[in-house]
Amino acid sequence: MFILPSTGVINILSDISYFFTCIATLFAIIDPIGNIPFFIALTEDLSEELRERVSKRATVIAAGLLIVVVISGGAVLKFFGVSVDSLRIAGGILLFMVAIDMLKGTPSSEKYFKKGMQHKDVDSLAVFPIALPIYSGPGAITAAIVLASEAKDFIKMGFLILSIILIYILVRLTHIFSEEITKILGRSGADIFARVMAIFLAGIAAEYISQGIFGEITKFMKNIKMIR
Repeated sequence: MFILPSTGVINILSDISYFFTCIATLFAIIDPIGNIPFFIALTEDLSEELRERVSKRATVIAAGLLIVVVISGGAVLKFFGVSVDSLRIAGGILLFMVAIDMLKGTPSSEKYFKKGMQHKDVDSLAVFPIALPIYSGPGAITAAIVLASEAKDFIKMGFLILSIILIYILVRLTHIFSEEITKILGRSGADIFARVMAIFLAGIAAEYISQGIFGEITKFMKNIKMIR
């Protein structure tokens, strides 16, 4: 009987835990169900064929953007001289602000929704405001960079990219079944769901901020010891 070494089991559990963390974090930030009303309103005047085109293009662009950010995020941080802990603090504050907007019932998506209603060019509509920033806004980009910084090996990085793909597959499915989901939840149901996600998002933001502060304090203490 084959028995995995204890270190192997720990690594597998760590990878699985990281994968579910990625899924939960990105789901709360991207909020596929909560953004259904905006997608429907922005595409309601389009034919079924054009709506499908917008949906496919928007989800591919949004997913591709986050994957590029994940792959190149470390290099970007080094280029600007920003530490991961500093990004955690800044990202945590940003996510907390997004969570407050969601709890107040005035998500930033509404601002871009109003801009998007000013034009109905299919290709540009898919890019702005649907792909960016509704489905891949600053919060999602920041979270992707932070999660990527925690991926210490190719397995975790693969899990992060897989989680991004799965989340945007879910986004695509919410577009396909948007009318059915809306009938089940109703506008009030979607709002309630968005507020529940906001609470989890606020918790994630607090975790980012506390980790960032702890990391910066640890770094500061090490520098003091080196000086002495």
